[in-house]
Amino acid sequence: MQLLQIAWTVITPIFLLIGLGFLLQRRIGFDIQSLVRLNFWIFVPALLFAQILDSHLSGADLLSIVVHFAILFALMFAITWYGAKLIGAGDRLQRAMTASVLFYNSGNYGLPVAKLAFSGDASVQAIIIMLQNVTNFTIGLALHAGGREGGNWRQTLRAVFRLPMVYTLIAAWLWRASHWPLPVPLDTALHELVQGLVPIALVTLGAQMATLKSHRFSREMALALSLRLGLGPLMGYLIVLALHNALHIHGLLAQELIVSTSFPTAVNSALLAMEYQNEPDYAAAIVFYSTLFSAVTVSVVIYLVRQVAL
Repeated sequence: MQLLQIAWTVITPIFLLIGLGFLLQRRIGFDIQSLVRLNFWIFVPALLFAQILDSHLSGADLLSIVVHFAILFALMFAITWYGAKLIGAGDRLQRAMTASVLFYNSGNYGLPVAKLAFSGDASVQAIIIMLQNVTNFTIGLALHAGGREGGNWRQTLRAVFRLPMVYTLIAAWLWRASHWPLPVPLDTALHELVQGLVPIALVTLGAQMATLKSHRFSREMALALSLRLGLGPLMGYLIVLALHNALHIHGLLAQELIVSTSFPTAVNSALLAMEYQNEPDYAAAIVFYSTLFSAVTVSVVIYLVRQVAL
């Protein structure tokens, strides 16, 4: 009964808005690039800034999030890379599979789920967005480009420091450390933007999904989906247990970290695959199917973290 309640109250609203974006894109067509920029440059930075100011995250919590993310990233990279090799995937498909498992939708999908599942607290997810964007536009870019671009560290650094989240994160932590209150007009405008993030992000995701091409289901696709939606949250849970004593990861922080590992493949991963023509149909199909299947898998993960003492 509780599982159905989670699916009804957390996941169903998410998919209603995704469906709305999907249908409207098919019917009237949006300028998707403008929608993506609206999310990337305005709504996500606003939420990141507000969540850091409003949250109770400490420096120790921030360290826990970064360490958990780094360990998960390294383990999932190794498992997917060698798993793809074991089933005979070629070099470019191996790279596409690895990217589709490593880079998940922490923004358009993860933020709304976190806000609904944890009573509006998405501070952990805000940090994950930053980490995902930095790794996706460095390691992810190198994977899809087949190493052609990954070796140019100047271009890589320029790409990272073009991300608005980098400066938002620095500004938010500096402002928080100062203990100064935000001016009332700025505080009001900031929280108005935060309120608009969920519908805009999910309609954008639905519109993006409407433009993705279909791809026949294959064992390479089944492996990537199993690793992203199944092994990802399992590894997230095991890492929380391993770090429980050393970094004091427990309670709500532990729950949010585990749930953050369960989200479907990021649209940005498919966009990079399209940019570098690295199995673009496969990458797009993983985004589509992982988002659909996540309606069940994410509900189950949220239910389980609420049942287990952490």
